[in-house]
Amino acid sequence: MILDLLNAASAQLDQVGPIIADVLASDLAQPVTFQRFGQPPEQLRSVIGQEEDRSTDAPEVHEPGISSRSFTALLPYHEAALTPGWTLTDAAGRVYVPVAPVLNPAGRNLFLVARVAPLVERTRVHDLVFEVPGQGLVQDSLGNRKPAPGGTLAVQARLRATTDPKLRDTVGADNADLVLIGRWGSLTEPTGRPDGVRWGSQSPLVIDGQAGTLTVQLAHPDEDTATEAQFGQRFLALWRTP
Repeated sequence: MILDLLNAASAQLDQVGPIIADVLASDLAQPVTFQRFGQPPEQLRSVIGQEEDRSTDAPEVHEPGISSRSFTALLPYHEAALTPGWTLTDAAGRVYVPVAPVLNPAGRNLFLVARVAPLVERTRVHDLVFEVPGQGLVQDSLGNRKPAPGGTLAVQARLRATTDPKLRDTVGADNADLVLIGRWGSLTEPTGRPDGVRWGSQSPLVIDGQAGTLTVQLAHPDEDTATEAQFGQRFLALWRTP
């Protein structure tokens, strides 16, 4: 396996570096698209090999968390790949995300070894539309300056229901309310809280054929900032029917 070979050669990294560079430039490597969230895509070359699954309790590949159900990607040194928050798309269009800290052997900046897992977009993504206030002032036909009119903002979020009594109490839910834990954006394009959306902002939302209103209540940040960077900022919301 790639990691075994690198560990065995750790004392000869200066000699290994040029060999790895040759491998990445050869037909053994494939072109891949590297994209850090919010940044333009970049073209790299990588060798991606499957590793043995030694985990007995790893999360599903679409769930936040560290798993050894994965592949190993050999990459040229690329500073943007040192921390989570990116995707790697191979020549066949398969998308991978990092599921463990990226290794920079001996800190030599010669190449990187990333443990990655296929990204499976199985999470339900909801389309939300919020009313947002206008920005700045505008001049009317009489020359008077007044606040700019508001508009609508369409965003996506992943939502799941929770019955956790502590979270229900936190958002002041009653028996008729559905409490949701949300993450902004999709799995392939996670985001932070969209500009213009505030705590208390509301959007129509249909769940199981029933029309209702989603109210964004509170931030619900992750303890692990890498999880938030990779999967989007988390929040709590209430959903009520008319």
